[in-house]
Amino acid sequence: MNYLKLISLISLTLFVSACSTRQAGERFTGSTEQRLVTYSIRDMAKEMAKEPISVIRDKAIVFESHFVIHNQVQLYAEERIKTELIEKYNVRFVDADDPNASYKLKFFFTSLGTDRDQAGFSLPIINLAEPERSTSISLLAVDMYHGIAECNYFLEDLTENRLLKTGKINARVKTDKFTTPIFGFPISDIDD
Repeated sequence: MNYLKLISLISLTLFVSACSTRQAGERFTGSTEQRLVTYSIRDMAKEMAKEPISVIRDKAIVFESHFVIHNQVQLYAEERIKTELIEKYNVRFVDADDPNASYKLKFFFTSLGTDRDQAGFSLPIINLAEPERSTSISLLAVDMYHGIAECNYFLEDLTENRLLKTGKINARVKTDKFTTPIFGFPISDIDD
């Protein structure tokens, strides 16, 4: 009889376990996904404007950015950061071959997208005929949907050919939902 109890306990533990999945969005087709991405980029750009780089005030700056995928989201992030820097430091962005350039700002984006994760206790309902249609019932779980913008930056003095400042900036905007089989409630900073 003890073996039967042990097998039952192991089976129950496997079925009622913490589940976690992570998936990055690629197309940004829904409004929530678009807002998560653009708000996180907005917040990252505002953080960049707070960095201690006042030496660039009223200077000609070369702007350079890199990301694993060159797409519209990267272009949006570039323009958002440039706008914040123009507003705060009154900089003028110039081409790399402009002789008036005093500094170069290099950005290496590590994340510009969304992340979806679920953690907690759920009861999986597996569809063996079509596994992609499998689902789960949340017993006590949190569904996390975040927009993440993150990059490393380097500020170079072009007149002295030296690196002045490096840093990492990031922002996360979230719309989470705590769920049980009976009720759920959202926790979101998407409308801040």
